[in-house]
Amino acid sequence: MRHLAWSFLLFFFVASCTPKPLPPVAEETPPVKAVNRVDHEISLPWGQEEPVLVTVNKTCQTLNVYNYGKLVRTFPVVLGRNPGRKLYQGDRRTPNGLYTIIDRDPHPRWWRFMLIDYPSEEDARRYQQGLSSGTIPGYKNGGPGLGGAVGIHGSDREAFNRVKINWTLGCISLLNSDLKEFEKMVSLGTFVYIHE
Repeated sequence: MRHLAWSFLLFFFVASCTPKPLPPVAEETPPVKAVNRVDHEISLPWGQEEPVLVTVNKTCQTLNVYNYGKLVRTFPVVLGRNPGRKLYQGDRRTPNGLYTIIDRDPHPRWWRFMLIDYPSEEDARRYQQGLSSGTIPGYKNGGPGLGGAVGIHGSDREAFNRVKINWTLGCISLLNSDLKEFEKMVSLGTFVYIHE
């Protein structure tokens, strides 16, 4: 139910592609007052009760971190190789929707991997619709599957990240130095809203 309420509020969210980095979230601090910003993404009134909230703008290739609804940091990201909403395993797309960070572990290739709870009930519904309508390629076993293991991670292709080449199989990739900073700002249970 909580995801549904957030999804409704986030439906009206429109992002800007010109963020300025601000100081990182610090534990036990009051909301950060941001200055010298003119875009509408500086404040998320619907996020004022969340100590940390993350949004990923796929069009702008940015990841924003909010502290009680106030923007505190923006990171550049790269995404899945193919544009659009993830529909099935192997489509090389990044999902759209409201997710939660449910695990974070060291990773031999990407330094750290933060798993999100994809697929959601909405993703499963879209998958079934795609199978029924034929927009998802069918196999003898009923389709390629929904997939999983989507998350936020570092990069072993930092040159690609720096020039914004989308190279992942559907995850969100940050530069390793940015991921180290980002990891200090989030915890298990942090909401991650991914949108076009």
